[in-house]
Amino acid sequence: MSADDPPFLSEFPPIPLDRWQAEVEGSLDSSTVEGPTIRALYTADDGEPGPRPPPREPGWCLAQEYAIGSLDELRAAVAQDVGRGLEAAWIRLHDDLRAGTRAPSSSPGAVLDASALPGLVEVVGPSTALCLDAGLAAPRLVEALLAARAGAGSTDAVLCDPLAVLVGAGALGRSLDDAYAELAASTRLASEAGVRTVFVDAVAAHDAGASAEQEVAVVIATGLEHLRRLEAHGLAPQQVVPQLVLRMAVAGDLLVDVAKLRAVRRLWSRVRAHAGASEGPPTELWTRSSWRQSTVRDPWVNLLRGTVAAFAAVVGGASALAVQPFTEVRGRPDADARRWAINTQHILRGESQLGRVDDPAAGSWAFEGLTDALAQGAWALVRGWLARGGIAALIERGELQSELAASAAARSQALATGRLVSTGTSAYPLLDERSVEVAPSLAVDPGVEAQAVVTVPPLRRRRPTEPFEALRERSDEVLRATGKRPHALLVPVGDPRRARPQLDFARGVAEVGGFVVTVLSAEATLSERIRLAILCGPPEALEQEGPLGAGRLIRAGVSRVLVAGRPTDALREAGVHDFIHRGRDLVAVLSALYDEIVPSGSNKEDSR
Repeated sequence: MSADDPPFLSEFPPIPLDRWQAEVEGSLDSSTVEGPTIRALYTADDGEPGPRPPPREPGWCLAQEYAIGSLDELRAAVAQDVGRGLEAAWIRLHDDLRAGTRAPSSSPGAVLDASALPGLVEVVGPSTALCLDAGLAAPRLVEALLAARAGAGSTDAVLCDPLAVLVGAGALGRSLDDAYAELAASTRLASEAGVRTVFVDAVAAHDAGASAEQEVAVVIATGLEHLRRLEAHGLAPQQVVPQLVLRMAVAGDLLVDVAKLRAVRRLWSRVRAHAGASEGPPTELWTRSSWRQSTVRDPWVNLLRGTVAAFAAVVGGASALAVQPFTEVRGRPDADARRWAINTQHILRGESQLGRVDDPAAGSWAFEGLTDALAQGAWALVRGWLARGGIAALIERGELQSELAASAAARSQALATGRLVSTGTSAYPLLDERSVEVAPSLAVDPGVEAQAVVTVPPLRRRRPTEPFEALRERSDEVLRATGKRPHALLVPVGDPRRARPQLDFARGVAEVGGFVVTVLSAEATLSERIRLAILCGPPEALEQEGPLGAGRLIRAGVSRVLVAGRPTDALREAGVHDFIHRGRDLVAVLSALYDEIVPSGSNKEDSR
């Protein structure tokens, strides 16, 4: 090549930005169920980013959450994890005790007996924080914890979020005003020892299906409600803020989760400034990996989900993080599951050095743009809620619950139609996966039932993969009853090589529903009764040969004939029963197939 030869890139004409934008937007679906639209391309022309979240302390606190039924088991689990480097034990009390709708049990094995705190303090030692999600049980536990710690100046917490407890349990054992009066008294008592008491907890909203925008709004609206109500009981915002902790869930959607945490930190710092409480360190933001995103099927993928969630939490600015064991949704996690959860954080901290950079997402056009969009959208929600009386009024009228349920339904629909994917459950399933053994959760007498003073419609915890898991359970029932799983026959139409995309799509749909798949070869004939067949081919082949193929299958006794493609009048007239394609509610299609060709109770009938 001589010096006179033009550079290689100069042989291509320049492409204007608007054309790049159009090409990308034509290939991607930028709409989300999380609130703002994720744009296809972010550039410097989008303008300067909004104000940065306040700086945090280097690193983060390595925590683990426990909800274990017996005191002996709790002590053993915490002691094991302290030996693995645990820095904070988060212990969640029984829901009824947190809501004050049951009085404490006198059983010596009850975790929630205040007399158990000295033993727990001894187990965690002086360097590990003991943090109790206590709800309305907080007043007596604050006193017990202060006595057990003997003013050692720890980073412990006995936390109460009256609104989260009310909407999570659907009831409170006293009025909201009385609950805030008790919280104010606990805060005064604990302030000198540095024990945090005021909780702003959005995890219940997340588990009930809240979008990222709604989660941010719940945190800000709840924090504002706490400040207002505690001020009515004699605590100024400057007294409340040092005792306050925020908590959110991270679901493993890296871009959204990082922006969500940054948006919360930015908005809360503005709330503090307007309340005259900006002095002092930033408010702690605790995070946990999402229960909602975990799956029962192929639980090993939960290890990857937890890792991505942990990465997003740290990059987003979490001051404390609990990665939940990968078997959490299956039952009581064992020691290995807890060990892997803790080691995930050790690897991110020790090998990846993830905590050494403050706000690593700063300056990224994508992260900054989405942070701005989430902050603006969430603040618009908060303003709308305030105009309707505030978040407490929305909860009491059931309106917040309805809004979160609508978001949950949208997410489930997105999963059912393939816009969202859950690996191992709604895509790429392992029909014969290796089972993970877990023990059932231990039940302990939570105490004596007490009168509920306030009742509201409770939030419903829901995982969007539950409908898919129900299909797999139906497949397991057929396997247990007949010795084999239900079967789907894929029938290529036209050139089998050109039918490969439709064959792969149909295989994926059938296997997600728990059907074993075989492909009909060109030479094969139907030698036995087939209940389900799916015609697969490119649109032109289905148009020309599909009706004839469907008729042959129906005459051969196939119970249900589907087409992997869009419906046409000719195929319908040929007797095709249903169509599967992108955008179709596949859960509805697969559920109908079980009702039609694998009826319950036909245990001895061949499921083919």
